[in-house]
Amino acid sequence: MARAHHRSRDGVRLETMIRDDSHFIVSVQRCVLCSQAFVSVFTEYVDWVASQDAQYRTVLPITDAEADDLAAGRLSPHRVGALGHGRRHLQSDWPSEADEPSVYWDSGVFEVREGR
Repeated sequence: MARAHHRSRDGVRLETMIRDDSHFIVSVQRCVLCSQAFVSVFTEYVDWVASQDAQYRTVLPITDAEADDLAAGRLSPHRVGALGHGRRHLQSDWPSEADEPSVYWDSGVFEVREGR
């Protein structure tokens, strides 16, 4: 349900694009219904052999101050994983060999790496 809400055009709106590279996208989004801010981190790894690119997305609720820090460049997109300490985040993992993504709730610090 949460994943559908975040993928819906009516559920969450883009507030600030932090990084928009072909294999690494970080943005601040905001829920239309409750105004909660989220950071979304998307990473893709090109599969040069089978053309089944691995894709990973993490969506973490953040405070308005953290959203402002990201937008202003005071918080590096590579450091947002540390914000996960004590918080739940929605995780979508779609490795190259999988037919569909695994979507689940996780908690704690997570690693942020750029794709390639």
